[in-house]
Amino acid sequence: MAQKPLTYKQKSGIAFIEQDDPPFIKAMKMKMGYKEPPKLEDKVVVLNPETDLSKEEMNKELAVKQKEEDDRKIAEGKITFKKPIKRSSETDGEMKEKKKRCDEVKQLNSRLLSFGDDEDEDE
Repeated sequence: MAQKPLTYKQKSGIAFIEQDDPPFIKAMKMKMGYKEPPKLEDKVVVLNPETDLSKEEMNKELAVKQKEEDDRKIAEGKITFKKPIKRSSETDGEMKEKKKRCDEVKQLNSRLLSFGDDEDEDE
């Protein structure tokens, strides 16, 4: 009897559930002295202190490399620093007045209904 291929919904419903061994298999493994192979979670990473870096040392090395890279880019002229231009108090006052005037005009215009704008846009 040929089986029909599974639909997408049926395929997505298939899942593997890992269960413990039945008691008779556990007893058989105990008698034989079988040991489970180590799993990925069980393995421990051992660092050689002479050759491997610790986390703090790695962070220090990365900071030094980043600083060297920044210094190199500055020397090549890829990064330039410009001193910000300070605005005088007179220009600040004038700018504030202009903004206030524009805001007042916008508020007045927003209250009015305008039907003629649509005709202007079509032309």
